Amino acid sequence: PSRAGQRRRFNSGGEWHVPNKVTVPMDQVELSFTRSGGAGGQNVNKVNTKVEIRFLLSEANWIPEEVRNRIRQNEAGRISKDGYLTVTSQEYRTQAQNRKDAVNKVEEILLKSWPRPKVRKLRKGLTKAAKERRREDKKKRSQVKANRKQVDF
Repeated sequence: PSRAGQRRRFNSGGEWHVPNKVTVPMDQVELSFTRSGGAGGQNVNKVNTKVEIRFLLSEANWIPEEVRNRIRQNEAGRISKDGYLTVTSQEYRTQAQNRKDAVNKVEEILLKSWPRPKVRKLRKGLTKAAKERRREDKKKRSQVKANRKQVDF
């Protein structure tokens, strides 16, 4: 049978597996620390607790190309003009907790973008139930109009 009319759904062959957990290679990302706002008293003015993780999405070979494309679509607000994906965290008072939180955020983004989107098929025409309802309505309407005719006595 010819496949000329059919389109391939995905750009890579084989079975697609979505991992349960993704680990971010820390040697492949840039970490920077700055002073964080928010609670912390005088400590907040002295310690660089805010964490920023950056990496060039196009050169992140540890992420499949297909997933990188989905990240570009889904997380466009986090990607700079230069193509860097930036994630920050300043939730906690310690640098270690914020670092862990930022890495978790990157892992969440990856896991959210990993599964392939479902291919949705649009129905063409009416459903069987809708056709049946339409026929019933036509019969009722026909009956109403027939009852309007003059009757011979």
